[in-house]
Amino acid sequence: MLALRRSLQCMVRPPATVAYREAALAAKPVQPSPTRSRPPRAVSAPSRAEALGGFCQSTLDSLPAQVALLDEHGAIVAVNAAWRAFGADNDGDVRAGLGESYLEVYERATGTETEEVPAVAAGLRAVLDGRCEAFEGEYPCGSPGRLRRFVVRAAPFVGPGSARVIVQHQDVTTRYEAQAAARLNARLLDAVDAAVVALDLRGTVILWNRGAELLYGWSGEEAVGRPASEFFYAGSAAGAIAVLRAEGRWEGELELARRDGSRFPAYVRYSVLEDVEGERTGYVGVSIDIAERHRSELALRSARDYMAAVTDSIGDGLCTLDQSGRVVYLNPRGEELLGWSAGELAGRDLHEVVQYARADGSPFPAEESLLVQARRRGGPIRVDDDTIIRRDGALVEVQQVMTPFVTEQGVGGFVLVFSDIATRKREQRESARKLADLGWIERIRAALDEDRFVLHAQPIVDVSSGETVQHELLIRMVADDGSLIAPGEFLPIAETYGLIGEIDRWVVGQALGLTAEGHAIELNLSAHSLGDPTLYAYVDAELRRTGADPTLLIFELTETAILRDEETALRFATAIVARGCKLALDDFGTGYGGFGYLKRLPVSYLKIDIEFVRDLASEPASRQVVDAVINLARGFGIETVAEGVEDAATLTLLGLLGVDFVQGFHLGRPAALENMRNATKGAGQ
Repeated sequence: MLALRRSLQCMVRPPATVAYREAALAAKPVQPSPTRSRPPRAVSAPSRAEALGGFCQSTLDSLPAQVALLDEHGAIVAVNAAWRAFGADNDGDVRAGLGESYLEVYERATGTETEEVPAVAAGLRAVLDGRCEAFEGEYPCGSPGRLRRFVVRAAPFVGPGSARVIVQHQDVTTRYEAQAAARLNARLLDAVDAAVVALDLRGTVILWNRGAELLYGWSGEEAVGRPASEFFYAGSAAGAIAVLRAEGRWEGELELARRDGSRFPAYVRYSVLEDVEGERTGYVGVSIDIAERHRSELALRSARDYMAAVTDSIGDGLCTLDQSGRVVYLNPRGEELLGWSAGELAGRDLHEVVQYARADGSPFPAEESLLVQARRRGGPIRVDDDTIIRRDGALVEVQQVMTPFVTEQGVGGFVLVFSDIATRKREQRESARKLADLGWIERIRAALDEDRFVLHAQPIVDVSSGETVQHELLIRMVADDGSLIAPGEFLPIAETYGLIGEIDRWVVGQALGLTAEGHAIELNLSAHSLGDPTLYAYVDAELRRTGADPTLLIFELTETAILRDEETALRFATAIVARGCKLALDDFGTGYGGFGYLKRLPVSYLKIDIEFVRDLASEPASRQVVDAVINLARGFGIETVAEGVEDAATLTLLGLLGVDFVQGFHLGRPAALENMRNATKGAGQ
């Protein structure tokens, strides 16, 4: 649920502006009023009113805001180009509501997400009735793929024609989204004791996190809304601000002030906030008190071991270069990424060793290297997506930042930090996968709510008689367009996110209905359902309710499903067999615990995994496994079912080996339940 903030005010304003008055001349009803007659106009030349109306309409069309004129009843009589474009983009209405009641759209709106809309309708009504000189309010508006926010302003319209009110809409979504993003970043950084401050484009504070309160002594309520330059910049920040505005990023040291007047040095990093169109919306900065670092800097400057300890511990590769680009130092992470030791690279030109060619194999001239660019610029150079060449010739995708460091004598060398971005790309792919999962979750939930699952049945045939004796139920999901979605696409998502239990219970309910009709049914249970201690009670209650014969119901269990909660699964299996149902151990031969379960479970059927059946005719090893499983099952008094029979040769061979039952595409593909019912009726006749 979106948190919506009301901003509704009724205020006295000066009379309509010249632009509004001129716009009045452009406003015309959609159809001529039946109560107003107009003098005839010459066809040969446009009238002065027409010319002026056209000029005013062009003026309105040039405005970026969405503008409409309403008559005394609230109906739209004229709109500008921005209004028409919004209507076309969102609901395809190229007429943009001309002739329709604008007020009724607001007054019909209901629900918690539109709580501001009735207030907007009341404000517009007040302007129409003359009870209010001007009105301004905010409201949410749904558009394809995005919830947007608009400011609506209304004022009386003075002029000829039927128009009485001029309405202007302004999209303020970007501002809200930018502020929301800044608030999110601030919450994330609250835990690390850093001061986070967000400013709008004028330098006014719009976000002040807990770290900022602790560092500067001002509360968020006191800081928000004030210009930052007035109360926490102790020294001049003009240079930093100029760089920030020009380059979109600045970091360095500034002298800052606390509320009690004390000053302290801080390390500050500011960057520009941008909206989805790349337009700047403000600035966000992080400040850290470095007074203690300053106090110890002289002592640490000569401590090379300290610097080595810091650089050795970071997770990015770090390399220092002299003025000509020769390697002075390489940290352990850099050695790992490049495949060279620090000693092997010391004194060598880094560009000639690790970046002499581009990813496509073309030469990479030294004149275009990061070092040359940083030297020319006199500041850091960042490349977000680059490649370096490992010692073994492999390409490593990296993000690189080359920064010159300055001594009293000038540029003393360069620091190169390079990060392996493979992890970031994996995270991006993972984020995309999770987003896709969320889409599937919504589709599965909708299918459950709208009863859009169907079952197909695949026949299981007695090898000796050739008759169908059972059917295995296989679930499908019906898409919005009526097509069927295979279980492999949605069941893994359902299992991962806890929806499989509901699906299993739906399948059990359908299976019991079929057994009540006299059909012998096999169904699969997930690991989640086998671990549900209430499942047996549900099955027992449904058996009693439907009056189904429990001997016609066969539950298929897999070793993987049992292992998730072995104790609960075995309890369910024992109880369900005692109730009269049967068990089939599925995918037998692929796991390590299947033989043990033969001793512990009252199994009626062993289902030989398709992996051994598929190549039975061509692979002697598979034949040996199938033969061993059949003999093992006979020793326990258990019947066997071979899955995946797709040709006559495999069927014949299974018969010779002594398999009791078979299923597969050669015998029958999964089909709608009506086929099973019709086949049963035909057999009965």
